Amino acid sequence: MNQSGGAMAKVLGLLVIVAVIASAALYMYGRHQQPLALGDLIVAPTNDGPRGGAVVLDADGQLQYATIVRNTGRLPVTLEGVAVPDGKPTPLIVTSMGLGDGSDPTAAAVFAPVDLNPGSGVGVVVTLGVNPAYPCARLGDRPAATLVLPSLAVRFSSYGVTSTQALAADNAPVVTGLTRASCEAATTT
Repeated sequence: MNQSGGAMAKVLGLLVIVAVIASAALYMYGRHQQPLALGDLIVAPTNDGPRGGAVVLDADGQLQYATIVRNTGRLPVTLEGVAVPDGKPTPLIVTSMGLGDGSDPTAAAVFAPVDLNPGSGVGVVVTLGVNPAYPCARLGDRPAATLVLPSLAVRFSSYGVTSTQALAADNAPVVTGLTRASCEAATTT
């Protein structure tokens, strides 16, 4: 038997093991990374609240804002869209996300997946509405109740590994004026 053939087989076997370990490490890193962040929120004029730091739903029961989604991670990612919410139903949910310039919440193009290199970002316009699965009876009849602006749950991938991340804005406004009656009216239309 030839000695060089055995040595070659050992080297190839070692390379296969190293490749498998590197692939597993990349998969685990990609699966558990949380590389995305939100910029400042610019709320649509129809959603301006009565006081600073508060927003209201418009006549259609929606709230729109523009922002920048940034990749603060080390790997390139593809922003693929809104993720399906999990857990308990919340009063407000994201109903759509479109592409924009990050500063005008009234102008959005249809969303298409976007590649984001580390340090880059993309402008989006997010629309929230009343969650039809939310039991409106939990809301009071007084419009003074405030709700926390829900996080933007997004789906992204990096090197073929798909994951989700909930993005919360720093200094996010509170939503005011949602009552049981307005919730029921928005979910029946």
